[in-house]
Amino acid sequence: MITAVHSEKIVIISDLHLGNPFSNARKNVIPFLRHSARQGYDICINGDGLEIAQASFAKVAFDVPELLRTLSEIRQMGREVYYITGNHDIALEHFLEDWGTMKVSPFLNLRSGPMRIRIEHGHIYDPFFVKNAALYEALTHFAGYLLKLQPKLYHLWISYEKWKSRWRKRKGGIRGEHPAFREAADELSRRGFDAIVFGHTHHPGEIALENGGKYFNPGSWMLSTHYVRVDHGNVDLLEWKNIPSRLNN
Repeated sequence: MITAVHSEKIVIISDLHLGNPFSNARKNVIPFLRHSARQGYDICINGDGLEIAQASFAKVAFDVPELLRTLSEIRQMGREVYYITGNHDIALEHFLEDWGTMKVSPFLNLRSGPMRIRIEHGHIYDPFFVKNAALYEALTHFAGYLLKLQPKLYHLWISYEKWKSRWRKRKGGIRGEHPAFREAADELSRRGFDAIVFGHTHHPGEIALENGGKYFNPGSWMLSTHYVRVDHGNVDLLEWKNIPSRLNN
């Protein structure tokens, strides 16, 4: 199992949920991954790339093979592919090894230039997931059935989280997120990481931390096409517009 890696150029995406009835991420992520690799970037999928908890077998059969073929092509180009496990694909923790297509890990400690960057999905900082694991799992499966009936319900939930975050006592986090994610990022920053990248919440954003570091979240490719770009220690949150020159900027 690999957790400490070095990469001067890497892009980080999160929460594709390929196989989920609601996810249309495949149509955008495949050209993005191919273009990124051609520009010399390694790839990191930061959790919940493959949907297991809310999977539709037909959707998995349609979405996943093309992704795996693309990742195999990227490895043949000499790029590295890292896959960090999340809560919707937690079963992959049984395969924490190099698959040949991708290197599976619970987190990554990345060095790029002078920067130390911590990458993990972030579900272990979700208070509801930690305190009510059985209920969280049951509601996750139930939500899968609701998405099959009415996918628009998910947009309503994301809007509700953003609205609720306005009324939380602690400020300074990414809009829509529970304050616990900001607190976890601050703690990791105090441990010596210059940048922290989570997924899980599906809310893209970036904020400065108390210790001088920065916290990034690329959100979910079910909703937008944000990604974190690391280039020789420079870390940015960008949005993919399927414009070939984007990664050259």
